[in-house]
Amino acid sequence: MNHTSARGQQGRTYRKPLTIVTAAAAISLLAACAPTGSTQNPSASGAGVVEQNKEYASVPAPGPAINVSALKGKTVYWIPITSQAPVFSVEQAAATEAFAAVGIKLQLCDGEANPAAVAKCVNQAIAAKAGGIISPSIPPEFAQQAYNSAIAAGIPLEFVNAKDATVPAGWEKLAASFPSNFVDQAKINDDLIIKDSDGKANVLMIKVTDSSVTTHAFDVGMKKYLQDTCAGCTIDTVEVGSTTVSNLAAQVSAALVKNPNIGYVYPEFDSFAAPVVQAIRQLNKSSSVKVVTMLGQLDGLQRVHDGAAFADTGYSLAALGWNESDIMLRLMLGKTPNVEAYRTPIRTFTSSNIGNFELTQAGWQSGKWTSDDDFRAMYKKLWSVG
Repeated sequence: MNHTSARGQQGRTYRKPLTIVTAAAAISLLAACAPTGSTQNPSASGAGVVEQNKEYASVPAPGPAINVSALKGKTVYWIPITSQAPVFSVEQAAATEAFAAVGIKLQLCDGEANPAAVAKCVNQAIAAKAGGIISPSIPPEFAQQAYNSAIAAGIPLEFVNAKDATVPAGWEKLAASFPSNFVDQAKINDDLIIKDSDGKANVLMIKVTDSSVTTHAFDVGMKKYLQDTCAGCTIDTVEVGSTTVSNLAAQVSAALVKNPNIGYVYPEFDSFAAPVVQAIRQLNKSSSVKVVTMLGQLDGLQRVHDGAAFADTGYSLAALGWNESDIMLRLMLGKTPNVEAYRTPIRTFTSSNIGNFELTQAGWQSGKWTSDDDFRAMYKKLWSVG
């Protein structure tokens, strides 16, 4: 289908939802000429050693220790924009583990990417007298009337992978907005493209139009940053949403035929990369076009490993799950969490380092792809639990 500057989930160096991919329609087009000066087998060639910025490697303690004993036995409703995307299952598993450590139950209710379904879930949480509501990749305005009712009932709200740290006026004492680090991930990828192309990249960017979070990450992180930073780079754009992803392979094929000088295709998220790779292969351009994406899903890293993608910048969903749990615990205790103090690690994966990681579901869920920090132990100590 989601979820920085070293503030919030973001790191300071940069002011750097995930969607479900359906099968794309098969396309039969004649192969176009390869771009001038393109690299042979670029996806397999690697970008040299990509060092992780130290600011993105750790999960620091976000605040003072808290006494959570009074919260034992409560239930927190977890309402993602959709439960179908793999990223949410990993994030949910981490949050479930974190809350279980303090005796709190996490109750899933699928938002189904539909405002009415989200509102129904929120109303269920209100009826159940939930201890809190966490909404990954859902902006407040998506179902604002229902969220207003939760605030009126005194139920804390947390919006995860949000566009920014703001919440609607009047919600400040009961709500927190935890910004995504998608802008940071996007800027890191732009810097990689600039370096790899010696500042002369022709890039086809795939904009995901699903929400204000995805469009903000594209407009500010992907497109504007490259425009501002690389005078010698050119950008073509294709727009797609979760409901139109079946058309993406055809859109990419048409763009590559129209502009044979494109050397990089940059889908905003891993979830949209499969149709992109399909289109490139059908045009026999695998040796001249590099795929760069972000999110760091298991399938995305496997594409890097197999040579179908050049780079994938991702973040730790495991750390995200524990971070968002700490924010909710503080809200439930009547405290105001400092969302700028939280960090979700980020790492770029290319052929230079992909062999160092266990590309399994367990490896993805561990959080060790992006950080060696034992954030689970850190948080348990912060919460005074075993």
